Amino acid sequence: MDTANVIRQLLGEYEQQREENYREEQRRKREAGGVDPEILDLINERMFVFRDAQRVAFANGSVDTQAMQAQLVALSTRIREKLVNAGFPEDYLQPIYRCPVCQDTGYVGELIREKCNCLKQRIMDAENASERKGGLGSHRFEQFDLNVFPDEPVKGEKATQREHMRRIERAARRYAEDFPDTQKPNLVFFGASGLGKTFVADCIASRVMDRAFVVRRVTAYRLMELMRKFQFDGSEAQAVDYLQTCDLLFIDDLGTEPQTKSTSSYLFQIINERNNNDLHTIISTNLSPEQIFDLYSERVASRLMDVSKTTTIRFYGRDLRMTRRN
Repeated sequence: MDTANVIRQLLGEYEQQREENYREEQRRKREAGGVDPEILDLINERMFVFRDAQRVAFANGSVDTQAMQAQLVALSTRIREKLVNAGFPEDYLQPIYRCPVCQDTGYVGELIREKCNCLKQRIMDAENASERKGGLGSHRFEQFDLNVFPDEPVKGEKATQREHMRRIERAARRYAEDFPDTQKPNLVFFGASGLGKTFVADCIASRVMDRAFVVRRVTAYRLMELMRKFQFDGSEAQAVDYLQTCDLLFIDDLGTEPQTKSTSSYLFQIINERNNNDLHTIISTNLSPEQIFDLYSERVASRLMDVSKTTTIRFYGRDLRMTRRN
């Protein structure tokens, strides 16, 4: 996916949002003015005070800001009182923003303009939407149903699959709620297919996003494709930067990517950069820890399985997809 085109499309949507905000603000003014015309008179008077102060400042080089502020506060107070008396909320005529941080521009900062977290997340959501398993946000803890897991003894295990998943759910919820102040920044979910690894990781990602952190999910296959393009001609540089700098990165299906001479190098660049900056990473894989050490270089495996930074959680039991068929 061309990130530059995604950004252009999203900025067009931000502009459309600002236009919708303006139309709604004007509608509310007309509505309030229809109930009490003096509300509009006070709004116009407040605007005149502000513009008159600007004119004086331009002509004389200074303005009595204290007096101006007192006038504006007094007028705003009267407007709020009038709104309440007319049956409206006192903030009914405040500016409307979907994102109050960037005021629906997508950017923050005056001297140095940077992308707002809301724009960063929407860029990532757009890219995630092209992933094989869909975009983020489709799985949530509220959907977690322990009853789908068999409550029968599992050979060689002390707990049933359901009991084990109950513990995993608790650990996952704690990680999501404590984020970013988790006990360890990284999680590695491993076990056979169909045991709920991706679902649990997605639940964490959704909750972390709800708490206004920037999350990116990418399959291991897609990760290698982005890194290859970036190394080859510099394209996808922004996408790679997001992988390295987002608050939480979820790499799904590690071990399914093509194994080339560069695979370990690409993976090392991402994991090492994130570890060095104390950023959080979740990895799901069908590989066991031993297979990870066999498949990847020593330095990659040691970064992935560093006990000071990573909690490994094993999933076991019956494939839920097979259980549902029966």
